Amino acid sequence: MEAAALAGLAFAALGVVASLLLTAQPAPSETPEVISSWYADSGNRWSVIIGLALATIAAIAFLWFIAVIRRRAGEREDQFFATVFLGTGILITAILLAGAAAMASVAVGVELLDGSMPGPGAFTVINGFANGLLLIVLPRVQAVFVITTSTVGYRTGAFPRWLALIGYAFGLGMFVLPLLIGPALTIFPLWVGVMGAVLLVRRKRADAIGVPEN
Repeated sequence: MEAAALAGLAFAALGVVASLLLTAQPAPSETPEVISSWYADSGNRWSVIIGLALATIAAIAFLWFIAVIRRRAGEREDQFFATVFLGTGILITAILLAGAAAMASVAVGVELLDGSMPGPGAFTVINGFANGLLLIVLPRVQAVFVITTSTVGYRTGAFPRWLALIGYAFGLGMFVLPLLIGPALTIFPLWVGVMGAVLLVRRKRADAIGVPEN
């Protein structure tokens, strides 16, 4: 379980930093002059590309987190919840990578492919696609993942009851909100980070008293 804790903490740290870098880009509502000026700076473009790279590494850490949690649950896991847990985890990874790549597409095209800035219409479409994935689709899938993870963790004894209850409330809130704003992209990584920290503390306490972890 220590591996799951470390993977969760890594995903949280990398996910938050990646979100901040990717969302630092100008919005389509800005004037064409402001947008062109921002992307004309190579440093700005590279910050977005680095954000995409960090998002990719974060996705790998998230998959590792899922794998270790499943291994920990073992034969005790409920097949229904375990299937939803794995399926939503894979969906989250795919949506995260697709959305992050879409958000970084302008910077990648200009910096690495020597392309020109897209017109205002294309820029709006690109941002609409990325934000549709990351701010509307992704939170609902994450909500299902949070609820099923809390259920699997509580039933198998991997998580304490209070953490599962927080997960239920958090997941329900993410699912019913009609629209999430940009900073909300950091909420899910922070929740995974809290889970990782709790699992790590539980492991350390179990080692300290010389009993196997439940």
